[in-house]
Amino acid sequence: MADDFRKRVYELDSFFRDAVDLGRNIVALTRAFYSCRVDKAFREKLNMAVTSVLGCRYCTWLHTEMALSHGVDPQELQKILSGEIGSFPGEHSVALAFAQHYSETGAVPDKNAKRRFYEFYDHETANDIVLYIKVIYFGNLSGNTIDALIGRIKGRPNEASRLLSEIVISVLLGPYYLIILPLLAFAFHYKNKA
Repeated sequence: MADDFRKRVYELDSFFRDAVDLGRNIVALTRAFYSCRVDKAFREKLNMAVTSVLGCRYCTWLHTEMALSHGVDPQELQKILSGEIGSFPGEHSVALAFAQHYSETGAVPDKNAKRRFYEFYDHETANDIVLYIKVIYFGNLSGNTIDALIGRIKGRPNEASRLLSEIVISVLLGPYYLIILPLLAFAFHYKNKA
């Protein structure tokens, strides 16, 4: 259980930088969502690829339920969570690999990887994919930061995390992670059972 509190977390400067970036891109994100250039199942695979690297338990829980409700095969989910993306078709594996790389590099992907990614997809689809990656990246680090505060309260602090960051992010996003997200996960869970 101690490993749960060694996950990558946000510092306040990067949290606010990423939040502002997402805020600036809310119109583009809305367009991406309604354009359906990236279907729901593929979007959930991207979410799980980022989550496989960053390990937010809240994101794993919610997006597993969402992926299943959008028709993603449980074996595919297991492969993504294990980092085994080579068996996916090219149109998915390139984006899944980029999502993992983006997460592994702290949202600063290698220029060559970014170039290859943008060469593979048309510009609009590539931008949509990057927006989805940024959203789940933000969600994972935020969730991990909230968990770091919970760990600190339980006497297991994350050595890489700062108390002030944990408190501010938990106050701003805690209601979502601790109330709304579980309700969403249960809703998708029961939808899958129906």
